[in-house]
Amino acid sequence: MDIPARTVRYRLKRLRETGILGPACVLTFERRLGLGEHIFLVDTTRKGTHYLPDVFHAIDTIYHNSPTYGNYNGYIAFALYSLSSPRITRRILEELQKTELISDFFIFDITDFIYKPADYSFYNSSLGWVWDWSEWKDQCQDVLRSKKQFDFPMEEVQSIAEFDKHDILILRHMFDDSEITQKKLANVLGISEALVNKRIRRLEDEGIIKGYKSTVCAIENEISLICFFELEQPEDPVLEAFRKLPFPATITMESKTRFGIQLSLSAKNMIGFLKGLDYLRPNLASCFIQTIHDPKMSMDSHPYNLYNEKTERWETPGTEYLQDIRNVLERK
Repeated sequence: MDIPARTVRYRLKRLRETGILGPACVLTFERRLGLGEHIFLVDTTRKGTHYLPDVFHAIDTIYHNSPTYGNYNGYIAFALYSLSSPRITRRILEELQKTELISDFFIFDITDFIYKPADYSFYNSSLGWVWDWSEWKDQCQDVLRSKKQFDFPMEEVQSIAEFDKHDILILRHMFDDSEITQKKLANVLGISEALVNKRIRRLEDEGIIKGYKSTVCAIENEISLICFFELEQPEDPVLEAFRKLPFPATITMESKTRFGIQLSLSAKNMIGFLKGLDYLRPNLASCFIQTIHDPKMSMDSHPYNLYNEKTERWETPGTEYLQDIRNVLERK
């Protein structure tokens, strides 16, 4: 930027103090370690509206939830599960149906994801995003006309990497503080700094650490949404149309034809996105949108507490989670 380093440090400090620049975070992909992740949506009954917040709080594997509206009116939540017990989430949701807390549900299994950073050349500090949505429509037309197959750097089937308790501890501490120094990690783990460096590099090379990002809160009154869509065939060029957007987004994959794209938009940009989606809609096998407007962390314990060092396995005990639901109902 051709400015002194001290000026950069001052500006970064000011951005953090004003709340525009949030804390950094590490992007981890635990599926390569044997821990899967589901996004699930539920249609809530009147009874469920009263009970579900406490249910989500009680079940350790459900770590994040928000009220939602869209194809499903109720809650959207993120749940972890051991790949050795893939039906845990379904068992929980079937129990919620049995106890009449929900009437219907949808499960999206995240097999891979990528984080698409923002292109801030389209951002103005006074005006906000200055993206021309008519330009996106033109780009969509060009992408669809080209009929060029596009392959995102994501894989549906993941191999399990070799790891041990030291790797889990490194990821745990980096999950809590991505800016933690390797010297501090070495002291906490009781191993050399060189070995910490080597392990982190291996975790990055294995795709377990996918990268790092800072949270930017530059715009007020944004609403977050997830657009779930299904392609007619794998590597459809429609995927490239979504990547043309300048906004930061997380793109998740369940299969080569089923995807979800999560992004936050202002009311003005929401209209432009929906109009662009109208244009893409005939090229999609299916599509629906869900809001995420009041997100909450719903897990008391740490995600990495699901790893048992003695058994060297991820433990997501379905029977205990079903009992958690019954306990909440009895307390109420």
